[in-house]
Amino acid sequence: MASALPVLIAGAGVSGLISALVFAQSGVKFRIIDKAEKPHHGSRGFGIQPRTCELFQTLGIQDDVEKYASAIPVMRAYKLPGGTIPVKTWTLYEDTGSWPDRPFGNGICISQEELEGIIIQHLKQYGIVIEYGKALVNIEQNADRVIATVATFSDGKETDEQEKIQCQYLLGTDGARGVSRKLLGLTFEGETRDTDGMVWGDVEIEGLTSDYWHIWGKPEAFTIMARPIKPGENKFGIGITGINFDPTELADEAKAKEFIIKETGRTDLKFGQFTWLSYFRPNMRMVNKFQEGRVFVLGDAAHVHSPTGGQGLNCSTQDATNITWKLALVLKGLAPHTLLSTYNDERLPVIAQMLEATSKLYTNLVQKPKVQPVEGPSAEDGEKSGWLRWRNGPLQLYGVNYRFSDIVLEERDLASANTDKEEVVSRAYAGYESLGSLLAGDRAPEAPGLITAEGKETSLFKDYFKLDRHTVMVFTPDVEGAASVLEQRSKWPESVVQTLVVTEKSLGGKELDFGRVIWLMDSKGHAGDAYRVEEGALNIVVVRPDGFIGAVVKEAEGVSRYFRKIFCSM
Repeated sequence: MASALPVLIAGAGVSGLISALVFAQSGVKFRIIDKAEKPHHGSRGFGIQPRTCELFQTLGIQDDVEKYASAIPVMRAYKLPGGTIPVKTWTLYEDTGSWPDRPFGNGICISQEELEGIIIQHLKQYGIVIEYGKALVNIEQNADRVIATVATFSDGKETDEQEKIQCQYLLGTDGARGVSRKLLGLTFEGETRDTDGMVWGDVEIEGLTSDYWHIWGKPEAFTIMARPIKPGENKFGIGITGINFDPTELADEAKAKEFIIKETGRTDLKFGQFTWLSYFRPNMRMVNKFQEGRVFVLGDAAHVHSPTGGQGLNCSTQDATNITWKLALVLKGLAPHTLLSTYNDERLPVIAQMLEATSKLYTNLVQKPKVQPVEGPSAEDGEKSGWLRWRNGPLQLYGVNYRFSDIVLEERDLASANTDKEEVVSRAYAGYESLGSLLAGDRAPEAPGLITAEGKETSLFKDYFKLDRHTVMVFTPDVEGAASVLEQRSKWPESVVQTLVVTEKSLGGKELDFGRVIWLMDSKGHAGDAYRVEEGALNIVVVRPDGFIGAVVKEAEGVSRYFRKIFCSM
């Protein structure tokens, strides 16, 4: 039988493109197809949460993202009728600020079109070309491969041209309207708000400042939004949303303009060209499982939800970074096929809890009649979300954790590690940020102020955490204390494991000769603080490729115990 392609990615949205970039960086061969005949257009998902910025940094795209991104605009609501007198000004998310261990304090805005363009440009550096106008029409699989039937599409219609692609694994990243989950027979549990509808689009508007995200609302009816896409420009992302309000006909440019002008009273506004306008009904749904045999579903193909909270694109990124590092190891023969089942085990509870949280926020898309907007903050701002105000810390995604996962290992805090698993699973999304603890399965924090043996200042996110490798961090009070750990390095797969030794004091040229070991001095103590290092003791933290802590152990053999959960021969 002919050799199979390692991976086929069906869908070139964010989850598909992120997966492709991880595979490219890991040296895994793949093809990526998309039913659309050209790159997607429009701002669509535009909110990037802080945790996603960290993952973008490890992927090497954050610097380019920041060139196009802008801060989330300040919200401003106006009195009706008239639509010009401000009655309330506020921020959508709570301003949490940045810290040494959390350098990205607040989210940013970038159109999905621009984000996908950035990733596509990075893929071109690896010679990767997206095959547009091609989509799945059938999936068959057996014990060792998937046979995907791919049809060519022209002008949105399927042609007679087909290709059978034999691949070892298939990623279904073809979005909410894709066919991958349907071909797999997965259920899509949840609800569709049949009495509600939304219209979103991008349009040029003269007469509005780009300093604010403009809001006009009719209580218990609808909300009209105009978000500046770029500061200083006149292009806005518009939204018309409602509860028991279905604006199907407003997906027409002329009718959308007429409705906005009439309901806001802003007859002075001048509309230019629409570059995108679309209607959809709110869906809050997810698949019953993320894996069927050798096929995995990611992103909108696996879960859809309302735009409240800005979670879609961000959770899709975490889906992609979770499955791809595991799949890369399996394809290289370094990890067993059974490792792949942890994708479903880890992501399913996170997404279920995220859906619950964002569904609760959905009701705040429309102003309540008894909650009249007032100028300035109110006493309850810190306790409840309110109309278009998301005061939910988990939305930043710092709390997402896999403490409950069978492939993490916690040996430093045994009491916490032995907590009832059901209780731990219940906090997969919200996490433990406010509790000041750090266990295996948690997000790996940043640590600036590290000094290399050559005297260069660096940080973990900037130079070391990558999607194609595990990072073993050995915290030791002196260089000699690391010897017991470093002597075990020959047992670990060198191509996908790097070792950092972090000391409190200057190295002073005392580095031991253990080959490719990176020696760092924690000059400001940020690493020790962030990783809760026990002073004067040996602390070992293993960080997974997706930026989560795989293990926290206190001896060299602990690292091997963790790696036996991941690699084939240990």
